[in-house]
Amino acid sequence: MLFTPVIAAAILATSANAAPIAEPGLLSSILGLLTTPIDQVLSSLGITLQTNYNIHGPTFVWPAIPKVSLSSVRFPHVISWPKGCSSNSQVFIDWKTFKANGANLGSWLEKEQTHDFAWWQSVDPTGTSADEWSLCQNLGSNCAPIFEARYASYLNTSSIDKLASIGVNTLRIPTTYAAWINFPGSQLYHGNQQTYLRTITNYAITKYNMHIIIGLHSLPGGVNGLDIGEAFGHDDWFYNSTNLDWSFKAIDAVLAFMKSSGHLNAFTLAPINEASDTHLAGFGSPAGLTANGTNYINTYMAGVLKKIAAVDTRIPLMLQDCFQGESFWAPFYNASTNIVIDSHFYWFAAAGAYSQYVSPAICGEASAATDGKFPVFVGEWSLQTMYNNTFAGRKELYDTQRYAWQHYLSGSAFWNWWSDAPAAVDGQGSQKDYWSLVDLIDEGVATLATNASYC
Repeated sequence: MLFTPVIAAAILATSANAAPIAEPGLLSSILGLLTTPIDQVLSSLGITLQTNYNIHGPTFVWPAIPKVSLSSVRFPHVISWPKGCSSNSQVFIDWKTFKANGANLGSWLEKEQTHDFAWWQSVDPTGTSADEWSLCQNLGSNCAPIFEARYASYLNTSSIDKLASIGVNTLRIPTTYAAWINFPGSQLYHGNQQTYLRTITNYAITKYNMHIIIGLHSLPGGVNGLDIGEAFGHDDWFYNSTNLDWSFKAIDAVLAFMKSSGHLNAFTLAPINEASDTHLAGFGSPAGLTANGTNYINTYMAGVLKKIAAVDTRIPLMLQDCFQGESFWAPFYNASTNIVIDSHFYWFAAAGAYSQYVSPAICGEASAATDGKFPVFVGEWSLQTMYNNTFAGRKELYDTQRYAWQHYLSGSAFWNWWSDAPAAVDGQGSQKDYWSLVDLIDEGVATLATNASYC
């Protein structure tokens, strides 16, 4: 996820006219409208709507990045990255001990204008399509051949070879729900995404024993009002029984894909991403999710856990924390539940974040991102900071983050494997210089060796 001027404008516009945030006391009125259809969806899974928001734990908010006296010492580390999956099909990953050195294959099976900018500009017939929904809608009958061609050309097995050269053992692969279901009325493209996904995941698993996280970046109706959640202005996934029912159909399809791979132990399922039910008010912070939204997500997770159990309880569920932190979600789940929390840490939107002070902050605060009950995986991070980005500082930021996320937590996945984002940053270069992993590899910034960590 990357905030662009379009996204920033959407957040500002919707925040100014946002609906009042629902309080826990309003839950009964919402349930009164939804009881029958929601119960029909949930009863088939043997679950009920969660109403226990009040037991949540404390939120985790990354502290302000202070200006400190900087050390001139940089540390090398020998990190032995484990295999992402075992050749023994009965041995599944344990996120409590696993350390991920990962990369996101973003903007592949969920198209984002920001990270595939030149292609987007070349195919957009109007020049105004802001998200995949509107792009495919505007392309009409040309959407299918154009998207299919881009799925094939955006990456290939040589891309995986490049990532493996720096020890990548984990691929986080976001998809739209349209990769799995043909949801009535949706303008997201539904085609042969699973065929391309099978080719890449089979190659990564069989050649490099990589672990694969399959994520639903969007859900029917929209989970956050952004392009990544379905489309700009779409946030009707919450409290809608039809959208929930189709979300579970998507989960069934993802699990069927995993099962039919012959490598069930190579996968983790991530069923939601950066959800917010506040019409973007407070998005990117704990304020972006209400009490009712929390209850609804926990209800969905209960259903997903039921779906997983019907296949194999050893498949981990990855719960994206919606900017709340692991400690917030921990009280809702028994410690024996096979869950890993996915947290996203970006510095380009962190107030006062000067590039030279980010590494000391990471070294000092990374351990606070978990209370120890559940493992935490940093599912998205990059090198761009709010101020004073420099080419020379990128190696330290890369090594420090990759080291800290595996030392204190369960590892991470860099966003993104490739990007051509052209927007200028504060300091040197453009966004692609801080977000494109394969380019960072070619420039000697991202390497197998860790030799410039601040801690």
